[in-house]
Amino acid sequence: MLICDKCGASISTGSQFCAQCGDPVTEADQVSKGVSASGVATVQITFGNSTSAGYAKAVAICEKLPSYEVTGEGKQVQHKITLPLTEVELIANIFDLVGSWKSSQMLINGQAATKKDLTYYGVGCYRNRQKAFKPEAFCYGERQFEANIWGCKKLGMPVYEWGGGWLDYGQFDGNGVWHFDKARIRHELEVALKEHELCPALNRARVLETLEKLPTTIDPKTDKNWKYRTSYEEVKGNYKEVAVGIQPILKKVNRYIIGGFKPEWEEEAQASSTTHIQLKIEPPKVPLSPAKAPQKKKSYTWVWVVIGLLILIGMFK
Repeated sequence: MLICDKCGASISTGSQFCAQCGDPVTEADQVSKGVSASGVATVQITFGNSTSAGYAKAVAICEKLPSYEVTGEGKQVQHKITLPLTEVELIANIFDLVGSWKSSQMLINGQAATKKDLTYYGVGCYRNRQKAFKPEAFCYGERQFEANIWGCKKLGMPVYEWGGGWLDYGQFDGNGVWHFDKARIRHELEVALKEHELCPALNRARVLETLEKLPTTIDPKTDKNWKYRTSYEEVKGNYKEVAVGIQPILKKVNRYIIGGFKPEWEEEAQASSTTHIQLKIEPPKVPLSPAKAPQKKKSYTWVWVVIGLLILIGMFK
């Protein structure tokens, strides 16, 4: 992947123009740098002289940092700091002060970045992670619909107890054994990993190792960690329960997680979960024809009521 030399946006492989500014792809465009070997991206902020009220405060903060550099004097002065992305709160505070100035620039691993990169995507999620009561549990999903085995809920591939999503990437063989399409699962993971790769807590190697640990085939008849996801379908005129996929036993899925941390997720009540996996379709009822329809018996109750009233009237005359 390339980086546009005009606006700093990423250019997809094979593209001839920058999707953000339309600049043609040339040799001047730089090759995108991935996250460093240490797994933590580096952020560089530079800014010049300003009459803003926040200028003195920004300089005072930067002067305390070991990486602080200053060049030039007066109106030509340039201030520069370099920090690991794990210091995202400090980076965000400094950029809040200087980010709107024409003289300021922020680079993440050498690529032009904006405030959105610090508040959205993987970095924004990382900031929320650091504020969580249990940071590691935060990544694996503390809520049932975010539960995942990858260690990153931002990848968008949760493990639903009723199945579906990436759990449908595969097919059954003639013996009812499920075969995962791991090539497709890996593709979806790679796309999401690239989008959120700046997150300091995201471990790409661990994610892909987890995929390798996941069984290639699953037989719910013998594997007690899984069961069939079923639906009622018409088969030769009769409605039968047939297997349409697989679903995990949520409390047991954490066996596929790499590392010492094993999150625990509670399955939802059976009544709420089965509504997602089974829809019993009753055979259509054949209406009775008018000739065969049972006739309602005539009621003479009203006649007896009238007679009773007449007798009462006669008694009081």
